[in-house]
Amino acid sequence: MRVSSSMIYSTGLQGLMTLQSQMFQTQNQLSTGRRMLTPADDPIGASEALEVTQSKGVNKQFLENQADAMMQIGTTEAVVAGVGERLTRIIEQAAEAKNPTLNDSQRGMIAAELKLNFNSILEFANAQDGTGLYIFAGNKSTVAGGPFVQNTLVPPPAKYDLATTSVSYKGDAGGPAVQVSSSKQMPVSVNGIDVFMQVRTAQGDVIGESMFDSIQNLIALVDPSDAVPFDLNELETAQTTLESGLAHVANIRATLGARMNALDGLTKTSDDVNYLYDVRLAELQDLDYTEAISRFTRLQTQLEATQLTFKQTSQLTLFNIL
Repeated sequence: MRVSSSMIYSTGLQGLMTLQSQMFQTQNQLSTGRRMLTPADDPIGASEALEVTQSKGVNKQFLENQADAMMQIGTTEAVVAGVGERLTRIIEQAAEAKNPTLNDSQRGMIAAELKLNFNSILEFANAQDGTGLYIFAGNKSTVAGGPFVQNTLVPPPAKYDLATTSVSYKGDAGGPAVQVSSSKQMPVSVNGIDVFMQVRTAQGDVIGESMFDSIQNLIALVDPSDAVPFDLNELETAQTTLESGLAHVANIRATLGARMNALDGLTKTSDDVNYLYDVRLAELQDLDYTEAISRFTRLQTQLEATQLTFKQTSQLTLFNIL
């Protein structure tokens, strides 16, 4: 094969350009810390990295949903705890009111505090979360004025029932839920029917009157200004009913606590999955600095040698040996 000067020049120049291109790519890898600068560097690896990145994004959204659900359930649980504290005090007042030595004035003072506690529980029932949505309104969380409305009954009945309830409910029996994993939606609240309007016994039976009616019936028995005569047996029954209401609230708190525990487990699992995604992405994308620096040094040496050889070879002519 005839080797011409132009062939020597062209081959040497191509070799220089190839080495310079490889050094340029290695420099970019070292500056970015990434093994793959473009999908062309590793098409299969780039495709897998894209899939892992998308899966990681979905997992990140679930982590955010879990945190949001945890906050909402925690808010609901705190309000229900407040209801339980007020009910505990009301039951204590019912026990105090059974003292036969109390006069009307003393029972009137107990009735006044009972009314304050009733109003506190009504405020809890109309509590809002940080975004202004009513917690216990079910799916009607934006209902005007809140889901619970106190009825004015003059004169009050001797005993409230479903037809003459002291507080009406404007929400519904549903409730908001958050998608916390690909296959699970977590309820983040409890509707007002399940908390206040249908109080259940330990056996799961509905006692037949709302929590508000139970308190109002107690007030009517204790308050000497009401037309309802003081009856110790009725007072005992009212106290027992309210104790069922307190146990009912405790069960609701337990349900909310179980949801929070389940969310905590989901979050730990999602964090672990997120870590595995990071590890796999690092394997696919991150640069092995030791190998890259070694390669850069080798390419630099090759380039310097090629440049020197090219310089000497490109200057060779027939006249050099005449």
